[in-house]
Amino acid sequence: EVVALPPGGVLLSTTLFYPTGGGQPCDQGELVTPEGERIRVTEVEHRSGAVVHRVSPAMQGKLARGMSVEGRIDWTRRYRHMRAHTAQHLLSAIVFRRHGIPTERARLGGPGGSFDLVRPLPSGTSLKETLDEANREFFTRSVPVSLAFITPEEFAREPGRSSAARLPQGLSELRLVVIQGIDRTPCGGTHVRDTSEVGRVEEEPAIPLPGGGQRLRFKIGPEERAPSVPTLPG
Repeated sequence: EVVALPPGGVLLSTTLFYPTGGGQPCDQGELVTPEGERIRVTEVEHRSGAVVHRVSPAMQGKLARGMSVEGRIDWTRRYRHMRAHTAQHLLSAIVFRRHGIPTERARLGGPGGSFDLVRPLPSGTSLKETLDEANREFFTRSVPVSLAFITPEEFAREPGRSSAARLPQGLSELRLVVIQGIDRTPCGGTHVRDTSEVGRVEEEPAIPLPGGGQRLRFKIGPEERAPSVPTLPG
């Protein structure tokens, strides 16, 4: 249901559209009115604690407060982000296990994504070794990906590759994305249900960063399995 119409946007009583955040681009799609009018959603963002669905001013005029609408997500785009996000978590986890180097931030977009390390990989190594392990042990096997909810205090006792010091203050509960046997990381993004849905992942050239860090880049291939039901919404 439409609850507000700020300039160029729509606020709904409930939504499954994922807003830009945590390095993951937003969903796109459309809102369908009771008359069958299809209104394109070009961007979704957090604004003052609300999720705003951006639409063109001309199409916004076809909506009214209290109107019931159906949201339709561009599933091809969402599923690509889900696959890339799970791939990034797993690659970051393997790099941390192999070299003890944590990921500082990550970004998704285009055919894959990237993640920034606080320092470069050791001389003579590259993302290829990590990808070889990931493709062999995870992306060709159905390793479960699930959610867990714990307190910040519980997480601080065993933070894994993530630093408890970087978490937002004032949280009473953390949402963890868990890749069985290798990773548990606070995350509000969307993911696949098991690692085989990611498919094969390839290396892109790494980029040195100011201050001594390194950006590792990857791309995912075409879908190798039918998309799963989105059981891990943002």
